[in-house]
Amino acid sequence: MAGCLLSTGIVAWWRSPYRTPSSTRWFGGGVLCLLVASLVFIEMRYVDWPARPDVLLYPLTNILQEDAGLIDAFYQYDLGGWFDHQWLWRIDAHPDDISRIVARLDLKQTDEIPDAFWRMPPHYWPRSRGENIEAFQSARFIAESRGQDGCHFFMLYDRTQGRAYVWFKDNF
Repeated sequence: MAGCLLSTGIVAWWRSPYRTPSSTRWFGGGVLCLLVASLVFIEMRYVDWPARPDVLLYPLTNILQEDAGLIDAFYQYDLGGWFDHQWLWRIDAHPDDISRIVARLDLKQTDEIPDAFWRMPPHYWPRSRGENIEAFQSARFIAESRGQDGCHFFMLYDRTQGRAYVWFKDNF
């Protein structure tokens, strides 16, 4: 409704005999500024900048139970979905606490890191494998496709920074 009213107002203004060249330039400059601001806002949302710690999600608090308090900071990025949903999590915690989280999530160590993992959108997401990196995954995690129903995790833990990066798939 608001878009319809706005476009009707713009057309009425554009066809007005009282419109001056000066007002046309101001209007064009304003529209250009709004367009640039919109594109910047969209890009910032896409890369999750600035990142602010989020409240722990229910699936994680339910799985971790009393160990949920071990997390220093939690960041979430929603990859979307309807029935099947995916999130990216960044978990800042002490190495011993990450070990407990790995055990609670029943993750097994792996040497295979999916190529898609490095291309995730958040600006804080790792782009390549560095030193002191460990990878873990759920038994039925499949990066290339949906996979089976249930919760599936892929975690990359950077011991140097004390951060775990988790790709979480919740398949209906």
